[in-house]
Amino acid sequence: MRRCTSCFRFHPGSPTFCSYCGRSFDVRICSRGHRNPRGAQYCSECGSADLSTPAPPASFLHHLSGFVLYLLSGLTIALTVITAVLAVLHSIDWTALAPSLVPLVLMVGFLYWTTTLLPGPVKKVGKAAGRQVMKSIKKDKHR
Repeated sequence: MRRCTSCFRFHPGSPTFCSYCGRSFDVRICSRGHRNPRGAQYCSECGSADLSTPAPPASFLHHLSGFVLYLLSGLTIALTVITAVLAVLHSIDWTALAPSLVPLVLMVGFLYWTTTLLPGPVKKVGKAAGRQVMKSIKKDKHR
């Protein structure tokens, strides 16, 4: 998505020109479509003096507003996820879950510890076997 710094409108994708004011983004383009730097007076490929007018360069406030919007959207998403996770954790009855959860955590920890002790070739065989099992499970689900 691009924002024209001349007319301040947003454009989907990566357009070459602003569809509202007709200015080019960041470059000057000749009538044959060759891209040239913003300060060029003539096309570097064909020599044409008929170059597009680029939109003005982005100001400090433009960059600052983009950073603030990026930061605010990231914080909003992070806070929403944290709130949802905390709500789920708060709604769980830990006294009823703890007796079955402790042995499960211990078994997973033990399995992880034992797999770290295995030599490399044995790990590869185990991974390959696990992939085959997962493929067969997925095939069974699609039937």
